[in-house]
Amino acid sequence: MVYSNVNEALGALDRKVEVLNNLVLANDFLVSCMREEAERLHVMGGDETREMLRERARAKFRQNDGEEPNPAVLSILEQALGNGHTAEIIPFPREMHAG
Repeated sequence: MVYSNVNEALGALDRKVEVLNNLVLANDFLVSCMREEAERLHVMGGDETREMLRERARAKFRQNDGEEPNPAVLSILEQALGNGHTAEIIPFPREMHAG
């Protein structure tokens, strides 16, 4: 993508950095939870694991009363932990790789 001026280019870069930062925070949250709950996770089923992780994510990142409010990170985690998904590390989106 070609930008007509430096401000547009910097704005686009800022948006990509923000998305990348939110993905890093979401992945860090998942890794921390997996470390803290390792024994418990071994005996839990997939649905139970996703629900536990969603509850912890909401408590941490919920907009008004979370420990560290961040709706963008919560949205990423809610999407990643939705039914049918695994609680694996969240991959970076394709557009982050390309440019």
